[in-house]
Amino acid sequence: MRVVSRGVVGVLLVAGCRGEIAGSGGDATMGVSATTSGGSGATTDTGEPSTTSAGSGDAETTSTTDAAPTSGDPSTTSGAGTTSTSGATTSDPGDPGDATGDSASDTASDTGDPEPWAPKPCPSIYAQELLPTFEIEISGSELAALQQEWQIADDHDLAEHPLKSFTYGDLVILDASARLRGNASHWPEQGKMQLEVSFNTYDPKGRFLGLKHVLFDAATYNRSYLRDRLALEILRDVGVPAPCANNARLVLNGEYYGLFTNIEKVDSEFLERVFDEPDGNLYKRGGPGDWARKNNEEDPDESDIDALKAADALAEVVAVMDLEEAILEWATEAVIPDRDGAWGGGLNQYVYHHPKRGFLVIPWDLDDSFTRLPADTDPITYQKEPESFHGRPYYDLALADPEWFAAYIAAVDHVVTTAYNVDVLQARIDAYAAQIAQAAADDPNRPFTLSQHLSRIAQKRTYVADRAKFLETWLACWTGGGTDEDHDFLCEPP
Repeated sequence: MRVVSRGVVGVLLVAGCRGEIAGSGGDATMGVSATTSGGSGATTDTGEPSTTSAGSGDAETTSTTDAAPTSGDPSTTSGAGTTSTSGATTSDPGDPGDATGDSASDTASDTGDPEPWAPKPCPSIYAQELLPTFEIEISGSELAALQQEWQIADDHDLAEHPLKSFTYGDLVILDASARLRGNASHWPEQGKMQLEVSFNTYDPKGRFLGLKHVLFDAATYNRSYLRDRLALEILRDVGVPAPCANNARLVLNGEYYGLFTNIEKVDSEFLERVFDEPDGNLYKRGGPGDWARKNNEEDPDESDIDALKAADALAEVVAVMDLEEAILEWATEAVIPDRDGAWGGGLNQYVYHHPKRGFLVIPWDLDDSFTRLPADTDPITYQKEPESFHGRPYYDLALADPEWFAAYIAAVDHVVTTAYNVDVLQARIDAYAAQIAQAAADDPNRPFTLSQHLSRIAQKRTYVADRAKFLETWLACWTGGGTDEDHDFLCEPP
């Protein structure tokens, strides 16, 4: 991998690859990250985000491909104003617990035994207090080819385009590539290209701060720029293994191209970060019964996903899936709510076959969340419109069982109590909106007006309050003696 650092001219050897040391760079930072503990209603002072410019500095030689910038790179953080979750995963479906099942509460003993494995925090570029700036240089011919693909809008015929450079702070990578990403049917109305930058296209061992890819998302209907960021933070707060996200500025060939959602890709690096055993098979949903393998391509055996697809009885689902984790993931999407994921019967989801626990549900692409559905959307009965509903057979089997139905109600209650505190969510909205305000105002390619952006921010603040109020009433029925005599999954008050 060819890596250089902007600053003093010299030579940098990175995992046997040669580059030039060249340095200055910085990131806008947010002074305060909203946090909560246990959804008790306590909030932090969000303050006013401040921007700082990191000083320049000389690069240090490193012997790995995970070269870090010498300035402008924040210390590693969980990337969230987090909410603590307690409880362990057990065989009791009534206890939502910690769905990751990989973070242990025990600490090292006095005998010197090592601490148990725990998930790693979010990579530093996804820190919530950070508004990173990434710079891409691409030749005129490659940019023209990229733009032509964007105009044709066929996401089944996309190429990797070599970049002249990818720059973050002092770190410059000379052998990265970029390709279009997202749903091509929306590209004509988006106003700006969504991109995936890869660092392992030409060097399989190539990494950027430990990552194979960085993703820049800009759904046209995500006018607040905050949907994925807020929704994924809620999922992580309750212990669901979910990607990290914040916002980022992208500079293309020396000119500001726009503000994006900066999302962690679900790939082998993600699996290594969140799971104690990361070598199982990862699949992404492509339609009813269609799951595309995303790793371990050298092994043709897909009997694991075949067993999941064949499961048409609850006992068969329990045999191959960690249903407690799935229940918590579905419940969290229902609370947010997210209309295009596993809970709603959409395609935006992965499943990971954990060698010991079975299949786990991993959320993905939550730009269809919050105000995309009414605040009084029912957490049980909602499903996508028929023309885009792809089924949710494991959800249906689980909720048809009284014991697992009760576990689902308990999981919704757990999510609301733990991670849907209105004061905390509104504080995050305020802080993140202030952090991105200038970048949003300056975005030359946003396909909506600045007033529309500001309106969506205000609407989101109101929405989370309205949603929380509805959920409080909804839960009061189900947990306060309500019944479902006609078996339509609608609670009838006692």
